[in-house]
Amino acid sequence: MPDTDGEELQAILNTMTDVVIMADYHGTVVQVNQAVEPMFGYQPSLLIGQNISVLMPEAHANAHQSYMARYLQAGIPRIIGVGRELAAKHKDSHLFPIHISVSKLEQYPFFIAVIRDMSELVKLEKEALLISEIERNRISRELHDELGQNLLGLTMQLQVITRQLTAADYQLQLQLQNLSNGLAHNVNNIRAIISELATVELEEQGLQSALNTFVKLCNNYNKAKVTLICEGQRPAEDYTVTINLYRIAREAIYNALKHADASQIDVSLKQQDNSIELVIQDNGKGLPSDLNVRDSRLINSGHGLRNIHFRAHVIGAELTISSAAATGTRIVCRYNQPGTKLAGANA
Repeated sequence: MPDTDGEELQAILNTMTDVVIMADYHGTVVQVNQAVEPMFGYQPSLLIGQNISVLMPEAHANAHQSYMARYLQAGIPRIIGVGRELAAKHKDSHLFPIHISVSKLEQYPFFIAVIRDMSELVKLEKEALLISEIERNRISRELHDELGQNLLGLTMQLQVITRQLTAADYQLQLQLQNLSNGLAHNVNNIRAIISELATVELEEQGLQSALNTFVKLCNNYNKAKVTLICEGQRPAEDYTVTINLYRIAREAIYNALKHADASQIDVSLKQQDNSIELVIQDNGKGLPSDLNVRDSRLINSGHGLRNIHFRAHVIGAELTISSAAATGTRIVCRYNQPGTKLAGANA
């Protein structure tokens, strides 16, 4: 241990609202401040001696052990000195969002982890996204009721006038027909924008129905074949979750259609009692070379993937991305209802 008075150091740590954990190279907790109890439910004395992985979901715990082994064997840092937003596991096994930064204690065989609870910030982000969806629906209704209807009315009037012209008015008839076609094209564009903005069907019929409608639309206007397989009918109790899963699916499908040169896009939606799994798999050329996927996480993002990560983060979902030129891109978004216990977890 560092040559510092233990009680004085502990008193300093206990003044902090963030959780501060000192662990050895094997991940064993050797010191922790009192903030760990309100955040994680563990009394500090009970956490000392345990592996820090007890505060992580199983997937992150397994990855953490591999990070530590790699660092000890080859000195390759993956989490050291890098702040990350992850899901943490409470003592009662429910998950909640955190920001964690890890640093190595120079000259001593210890790591220091500083953990901040992001639940309130994520709650505000969810509320902001919900407000944006309400605004989307308002704009789509105005486009439909005002601009869309007016353009459709003008198109019909031009068609009537064009039919009333005689053969001698061929040039005028041609100009009016071209104008009518242009208006009809704009009406279709307005309808597409309304479809992009609105989530009326999502509200009324649910995620499965809305995705099914979107997949049919994609198959009508694109060469790539898009399939949808759904299992289970139980909807998410939080409508914000439904909206964001829907937007994630649309964004992922759009990315595959626009950038992946895919001929096949398979979408899978599995809804269970307390969880939802959304998978989008394409057979395209994979993510662009300037995107770096490491440990199923995007190090730098583009082409709408930043939005996918943000939406998954806001609803507390686990997002994994794998990509290769030979197999295409696979995006998996798993959502567990807050307050539910992980399979096999002990309270």
